[in-house]
Amino acid sequence: MSLNCSSPMDPRSQFAVRLPRDASMDIIMSPNSQNQIGSDGDPKERIRRLLQKVEISSSAYDTAWAAMVPSPPAAYSQQRQQGVVPHFPECVNWILENQLKDGSWGLQLPDSRHPRLVKDTLSSTLACVLALTQWGIGEQLIHSALGFMERNRGSLSDPRQWDPVGFDVIFPAMIHTAGTQNLNLNHHLLLGNRESAPSPASGGRNAYLAYISEGLGASQDWGTTMKFQRKNGSLFNSPSATAAAAIHLRDADSLRYLRSIVDPMKGAVPSIYPHGIMARLCAIDNIKHLGIDLHFQVEIKQALDDIYTSWRQGDEEIFLDCATCAMAFRILRLSGYRLSPYALTRYTEDGFWSDTLEGYLKDEKAVLELYRASRIMYHDASVLENQMCWTRDFLMQLTDPESCQNYDVHDVLNYPLYVELEPMAYKRNIEQYLTDNTRMLKSSYSCANFGGGFFLKPAVDEYNAQQSLHLKKLEHLMQWLQEHKLDEMRVAKMKMNYCYFNSVTTFCDPSLAEARIAFSKSTVLVSLIDDLFDIHGTREEHLNIIQLFERWDVDRPKVDFCSEAVETLYWAIHSTLCETVEKAFPTQGRSVMDHVVELWLDMLKAMFKEAEWSRTNTVPAFDEYITNATLTIGLGPFLVPALYLVGHRLSEDAVKGTQFCRLFNVTALGCRLFNDIRGFEREAEQGKVNAVSLQSIDQNNNAEQVIKQTEIWIKNLNREVLRMSMDEKDYGVPDAVRDVFWKFVKGLYLFYAKEDLYFNSTKLIKVVESIIKEPLNPPIAT
Repeated sequence: MSLNCSSPMDPRSQFAVRLPRDASMDIIMSPNSQNQIGSDGDPKERIRRLLQKVEISSSAYDTAWAAMVPSPPAAYSQQRQQGVVPHFPECVNWILENQLKDGSWGLQLPDSRHPRLVKDTLSSTLACVLALTQWGIGEQLIHSALGFMERNRGSLSDPRQWDPVGFDVIFPAMIHTAGTQNLNLNHHLLLGNRESAPSPASGGRNAYLAYISEGLGASQDWGTTMKFQRKNGSLFNSPSATAAAAIHLRDADSLRYLRSIVDPMKGAVPSIYPHGIMARLCAIDNIKHLGIDLHFQVEIKQALDDIYTSWRQGDEEIFLDCATCAMAFRILRLSGYRLSPYALTRYTEDGFWSDTLEGYLKDEKAVLELYRASRIMYHDASVLENQMCWTRDFLMQLTDPESCQNYDVHDVLNYPLYVELEPMAYKRNIEQYLTDNTRMLKSSYSCANFGGGFFLKPAVDEYNAQQSLHLKKLEHLMQWLQEHKLDEMRVAKMKMNYCYFNSVTTFCDPSLAEARIAFSKSTVLVSLIDDLFDIHGTREEHLNIIQLFERWDVDRPKVDFCSEAVETLYWAIHSTLCETVEKAFPTQGRSVMDHVVELWLDMLKAMFKEAEWSRTNTVPAFDEYITNATLTIGLGPFLVPALYLVGHRLSEDAVKGTQFCRLFNVTALGCRLFNDIRGFEREAEQGKVNAVSLQSIDQNNNAEQVIKQTEIWIKNLNREVLRMSMDEKDYGVPDAVRDVFWKFVKGLYLFYAKEDLYFNSTKLIKVVESIIKEPLNPPIAT
């Protein structure tokens, strides 16, 4: 082995630059370990910091390429020129001080090297060897590094190893350069002759070649390459590619970009910079997916405001990166910010997407984010439909979604946006959580914002605390059934389990226990009243319960009870309404009893009309039926009283206003249509009409076609609920109230997506018990 080094054995002080780290930096660098920085202390405090800053590992590979940039700017040559020194001596110093014990440079986990990163480590180590050899220093380090490479050369042909982007071009090029520097590596035995880069072509191929510029060197088409230079001076925010431009072109903007990294980071260079917007988005996404966002609302709002400002300013960090653009769109839109989808729709399968670096690399992460974003449709559904189709097809071709080990792809394909019920999603996300935050570009890197065990602990604690609370509240509700003799009625206990579960998915905020209780009680009562009108009640009982509400009195009824069943139900409803109204008074500043009683009376009268149709074999017109049926579904009596308990004032003008009424009516209509398409066959056997049978008559169509049309109608209604729920203009309706409607709609998909689970108790009990009773089985946090 021959070394072309003129310096002493280990002259580490030649380019040493020792500067204290600035604690106020927006990016915090870690020399090797993905968990070294901020790993101690309260996990919540660390997460709070990650919403403001980026914790990212340094890249030996990119640092080495920055270290190879000469100063004053001069063309790269095979021989060291007299008087030429490193433009970034801090980077050389970093290499001298950060070789690992085994002689390598690269990303290292706290306890061991990642088993699939040996090939990546060989690339980083060789880049560091070239940098030290260029400046004639670190002979002892080079000797140790070459020993590491010799011992691990078998990993170059190991199919289990992760390939850095462009490895098949860049690594052979570095081997060639090592040969010109008299470093006898003998790696031709493993790699054969140096591989040539693919011939330049248009679109994505040109982007790819620009991205791996350091592997092409003087043979690069620099005129085409520099068309990809960004406003910050970089090529694709890649320090290594930008360093190649600085070396071969003496490009001032490239040097300015590299200096913006090296100065604040004291010589350590990351794999990608800037990366702050994506990192903060990932931290927010982690927090929301694990169900701990209530602990960080202030910090999340500040981060989202910053990102929204960047979006409106057309920040290249967002709009020149497909995954960042898609994730920003999804998270911002779901958080109530108004954004046009047209920034995403340019990524068509056979259009702009194919001209991007991500498109050329068939970047699964980018496609996954595009698919997730395309599901956030409002009135602009047609704009995003095509994108959702091609991205879904792309992901489906990657793997079998039923057996996929990639949980992100599996979940997004198997759990559409409308069925992502928070408690179920939180449990699934916690149990499948991957604490490894390693990513691969041209070199591997880790970013704490992407995830880690410290996210998991508060999530597990929060979930366990909420499950314990739910068990206690469910026990309280079962006692309430007994106190009011409702447990003697048909399937009341079973219905309470379902209704409380529905309350948990609708009122997810842990502080909304009172709203969940009111919702659960009212939902059970509406269900029992429905049975009275629909199954076993008499016409006399129907009229009796209506009269009791028409002459409502908070103290004692002014009408006699005609049966024990009516008396039992009335007093249970009376007690629940009085309790709910009393608890709502401090927040609302008024009694809402009149409104609540009005909602109940409207439903009861609509149920009576429906019962009369059945008794007289009357077939109503579809419009008459649907107007009446949106009342009989019972949304007013069981949802609105609970809305008064969400902790926000809901004024009388607001609940009578256009937006609240439309939000309510669209939700009620979707609920009714869902109920009717899943209950069509059962009700047809009973001789009852519903939306499906009446449309079949009107359209002279078979039921199957009507159901398909109605499902499209439901989908559009739900998109409208989503739009109104997330609209940043509240029109006097608080965000928390509007959010309840969207969560309720998502719950409908659980109960009605494929069948009416209210009539399949076995399946529904399993779902309820999995959230309310079954213990969490989280992975071991690392």
